[in-house]
Amino acid sequence: MSRTDEYGIERVSKDEPGFIDKLRDKHQWFDHLMLMQERYATMGGNQYSAGITYFSVLSVFPILMLVFAAAGFVLAARPEDLANLQQLISDNLSGEVGNQVNEIVDTAIHQRGAVAGIGAATALWSGLSWMNHLRYGVSKIWKYDPTGGNFVLNKLRDLVALISLLVALIIAFGVTAIGSSGLTEHLIELAHLQDVPGIEWISRLVAIVVGLLANYIVFFWLLVSLPRGTVPKKSAAQAAIIGAVAFELFKQLGSVFFSSALKNPAGATFGPIIGVMVLLFFIWRILLYCSAWAATTKQSLAEAQLPAPEPAVIQIRQDVAAPAATPKAGAFVGLGAALGAGLAVLGLSQRNK
Repeated sequence: MSRTDEYGIERVSKDEPGFIDKLRDKHQWFDHLMLMQERYATMGGNQYSAGITYFSVLSVFPILMLVFAAAGFVLAARPEDLANLQQLISDNLSGEVGNQVNEIVDTAIHQRGAVAGIGAATALWSGLSWMNHLRYGVSKIWKYDPTGGNFVLNKLRDLVALISLLVALIIAFGVTAIGSSGLTEHLIELAHLQDVPGIEWISRLVAIVVGLLANYIVFFWLLVSLPRGTVPKKSAAQAAIIGAVAFELFKQLGSVFFSSALKNPAGATFGPIIGVMVLLFFIWRILLYCSAWAATTKQSLAEAQLPAPEPAVIQIRQDVAAPAATPKAGAFVGLGAALGAGLAVLGLSQRNK
């Protein structure tokens, strides 16, 4: 059997095609699926997903510092909201714990400028590193050189991409959160649609459709903008559909996980950070798998400027067989052996005399 690889070279094998090979020859979609898996595995997709997750989590805390600083500026300008927040904390956290939390809130408000400065500096550093590694992993899946380009321009692009990514993720998760929370019912009541038959299912369906649309936009933008090379728009559009569906399914499962994990003390303590790590890991796995799908379409493989494979080394081996003994040579060897034996016997007999 023979199969053409991504370099356009036909590889011939003497082995009989197995079950998987027969399916690949019969179904083009299955062959593409296997090409995607091969590209993802050979380029280290899982390792890149884990590394990107590490830098993503590292960027979360500085971003949270900025959020807390922004909340501090808002609460400092609105004392009545601050008083309501402190009262809410005291009602739900009784005793010394409530007092400590209120002290932390007061300290955060008074030091909001320092928190904002430190958070902005660390968020900029960790966020740019996050985007750089994200671009690196996606570019590697495409087999593009991730280190090319001007350093300053690359950092500016990473900054714009970081802000866009945060906004896109907030919108994507926000749509799912609204669809799975009680806010939808409140909006239905405000619109006086609660008496419409099947309005609950209709609202859920609309939320899922809007979520899929938001996911599609996010993944299409990521697939096109992150690689440091040319990406065919048609291939990215196909892969974005897969990413949108997989991302929506994962978001729905994630909402169920978080809602159940936060109901017990252990889950409330360790659940959020573990959930965020798992969530980010699977998001980047989905993205890299979609990149592998887009990179292995016929159009992408035809337009890809891949490095030339290693040159073939042809080694010629000459095996020289030992010459076979001829009958005449064998006769001479036998005669010599007989003469030698006779002379030996004659010598022994003379010694005995």
